[in-house]
Amino acid sequence: MPDAELGFGDVVDLRPVPVDDDGNLFISPVIHDWDVVTQRGIDTVVDLEGGLDIGVPTAPNECLYLYFPIFDEALPNLNKLHSVASLCASLVSRRHRVLSHCGMGLNRSALVAGLTLHKLGMSGPEVVTRLRARRPGALFNPRFATFLEGL
Repeated sequence: MPDAELGFGDVVDLRPVPVDDDGNLFISPVIHDWDVVTQRGIDTVVDLEGGLDIGVPTAPNECLYLYFPIFDEALPNLNKLHSVASLCASLVSRRHRVLSHCGMGLNRSALVAGLTLHKLGMSGPEVVTRLRARRPGALFNPRFATFLEGL
């Protein structure tokens, strides 16, 4: 299922979208089809949405699944946010494929991916520009966008 209608004619792409140049860091909305994830070689998933994902691979050493549910409102605990992004940056720099996902794949997932990109060397304004170019509609939460722009 490549996309879904949100209402009012809006369509959201359900596929993971690469946000780095090497294709190792992705954002997406909620995962309904784990085959789409495994086909892209994604081996690490950061789940920012409430409720554990159904169908998470459970074979040993196959998937690192990090559950960090946050609200799409104010910034979450910054110590935890930075720690998650540092882990993701470390994995991406070692050629692991990391997916950050939330309900729609626009704000929470972009926040974590954006901070990860920053830890990999991009400036805050570059991060916001990149995410909005790669995932149209991303970072419409002004708190998240302002936080990333200020990095």
